[in-house]
Amino acid sequence: MDSDGTNGDSTNGDGITVGDTVRYAGTGSVGKVKRIQERDHELWVRVDSTGLWYKSSALEVLGEEFKNKEWDKELTLDELKRVEERKMDSISNVQQILEVELCATGG
Repeated sequence: MDSDGTNGDSTNGDGITVGDTVRYAGTGSVGKVKRIQERDHELWVRVDSTGLWYKSSALEVLGEEFKNKEWDKELTLDELKRVEERKMDSISNVQQILEVELCATGG
């Protein structure tokens, strides 16, 4: 285990460091970097909020401004409802796209 307790590298070539706040472009998930490892000649990053591994190239490092603004903020019930509505809209859009693609391919 490394001195930082990560069992992996603490930084990578994309400038992502353990402890950084990052956003995954595919879903907008935000979390803190817990581990960084190289697998199959690619750098992968484990994010605490999802527990998942992401290619480092798919992550955006968010600055201190984001951390201070978002992490310490408590959301109201209305704000939480809006967040959930946006998530459901996104899921619905993906489902519609998949249905169109499946129909187009005959599957």
